[in-house]
Amino acid sequence: MYFKKICLIALLIAALAEMSVSCAPEHSKNGPSGNDSDLSGSVSVSGAFALYPLAVEWANVFQENHPGVRIDVSAGGAGKGMTDVINGMVDFAMMSRDIYDEEREKGAVDFIVGRDAVVADINADNPLLAEIRAHGITAEDAKKFWITGEYKTWGDFLGNGDTHPVHVYTRSDACGAAQTWAAWFGAVQEDLGGTAVYGDPGIAQAVQNDVWGIGFNNMAYAYDATTGKPLAGLSIPPVDLDGNGSVSPDEDFYADKDLLIEAIKQDLYPAPPCRNLYLVSKEVPRDSAALAFLNYVLQEGQKLNEPLGYVAIGEEDYNRSLSLLSNGRKGGNLKTNTTGTIANISVGIVVFLLFVVGFSYFIPRRNVRRVYRQKLSSAVMLILVIISFLFLIGMIVGLLSKVSPLFADHSVWELLTGSEWKPSQGKFGFRPFILGSVAVTLLALLIATPVSLFTAIYLTEYSPKAVCKVVYPALDILASIPSVIYGVWGVLFLIPLWGYSLITAAVVLCVMVLPIMVSLFVELFRVVPDDLRAASLSLGATQWQTTRKVVLRKARPGIFATVVLAISKAIGETIAVMMVCGSIPAVPRSLSDGFYTLPALIGNNYGEMASIPLYESAIMFAALILLVLVILFNLISRVILYRIEKLAAS
Repeated sequence: MYFKKICLIALLIAALAEMSVSCAPEHSKNGPSGNDSDLSGSVSVSGAFALYPLAVEWANVFQENHPGVRIDVSAGGAGKGMTDVINGMVDFAMMSRDIYDEEREKGAVDFIVGRDAVVADINADNPLLAEIRAHGITAEDAKKFWITGEYKTWGDFLGNGDTHPVHVYTRSDACGAAQTWAAWFGAVQEDLGGTAVYGDPGIAQAVQNDVWGIGFNNMAYAYDATTGKPLAGLSIPPVDLDGNGSVSPDEDFYADKDLLIEAIKQDLYPAPPCRNLYLVSKEVPRDSAALAFLNYVLQEGQKLNEPLGYVAIGEEDYNRSLSLLSNGRKGGNLKTNTTGTIANISVGIVVFLLFVVGFSYFIPRRNVRRVYRQKLSSAVMLILVIISFLFLIGMIVGLLSKVSPLFADHSVWELLTGSEWKPSQGKFGFRPFILGSVAVTLLALLIATPVSLFTAIYLTEYSPKAVCKVVYPALDILASIPSVIYGVWGVLFLIPLWGYSLITAAVVLCVMVLPIMVSLFVELFRVVPDDLRAASLSLGATQWQTTRKVVLRKARPGIFATVVLAISKAIGETIAVMMVCGSIPAVPRSLSDGFYTLPALIGNNYGEMASIPLYESAIMFAALILLVLVILFNLISRVILYRIEKLAAS
């Protein structure tokens, strides 16, 4: 018997050891001088939406020629790509803006891989479309749309007395498109006003859905890749190059993507918003797969640029890249693959636990074995409790260490009460974000609490069993739906009704927490003893009186705890709220105002922290504020819950 147990444990340890070997990281088979036909390895790319469609096509063709190489391409904004590459998370960042001196100091090396442009776009169904196209747009006009806000109506822009409002859209995420667009009229992205929407697809869709909207997009997202014409629902207003207030035929080259590409080649479209596109690495990579991919992009890959709506690089740009490759300081493989190390540590922990647990099988005396297992289970649970507590302490200490540089230049009171958010100028005011987070959370709970409470009462006290069999699984499905789906629902159905506003975000958040609250309330009411209900009814109370005086009173502590749990979940929600809030850093004065939350601030701007001094500390401070708010809500709830239970007991 003991021999069988020993063999079983030995087999398990051997299997886990084999797993650790198989989880070890794979390295490229070829060095820098390897044979391309046998090339293998992986290359990762992240960053600008502008370059994403072209980078995907480069990756697909390269992988067809080199099946042993896997290339992962993801879009998330130029700022995110730069942060990823500087931190060694990817091989290349896709950049749609020039890199900053701070980024060069951290080792960033930029290779020009193409050119494109950012263009303005308006709704194709705008009744004033013909007048707008004939008038054209200048840098001064763009400044009055996006910076000063002087153009509040289309009549202000056209000078014809039209009173229809202008709805200006900009990007919420740190990105090269917004930076390039702002540079055209002497500004930076953080100066841009208007309703902020995430990503190129988001801003294009916002303008498509708003007949009075105006925005800006990278070429690849303004034109249809198949037809070469502007996307359905969009029109590209021409730039008035000579500033005479009208567009001449030689200034109007926007009806087709190929015409615009030719204009960029001839330097007819202003730069900015025409700009270079880059692949950026940290130092010059020496990984054979990464080098081969970069060389392909700079040479054969350029043939794909124009068919996909980009301008190919010239000989000067190509020679510049060759010079960087030959003279640049070689970097190591950017991705530090720690999979094998983590796997080995995990296997070691599992083996140790198997040994500790399995040791009891070798204790011959049953009573001693039982005592050993009891002590072991107590020790394991104590360790898990300590680890959970240390996680919280570790998060707080880690955030404080990151925030300390910000505290050296700004007081906590100044940060919490300031209303101006301009990181490039060293202004970090968190008041709009804090109030925005609290406002949307409380409004969502104000709607969700009575709805969920009465729904749970109906399901437990009044509804037939057949209804419950349908509703309970539906609630479980709703609770498990990813938050981004709720965000998409808000964009498609609520934005057309209420726009990017506080009420839109509150309704989306309400629908998200509703199924969880209903499920918890149902469980609370179910545990109320039926004897109490029967006693109340036998004394002549109605069913509603029984529910109100007996069930709700008995479940009152649990109801309060459920609401606090919902607040903790709602205040930290990121993606769904970020998609519908408008990302306007101002305190909302009404339900129809756009606003900004702390999670959305972190999600939108985390990627840009690599470039601007104190930006990382500011974003970490936003995370610290969010963590403190959640802790405060829970501490306050514990105090109130204790008093409720004390009153109930007395």
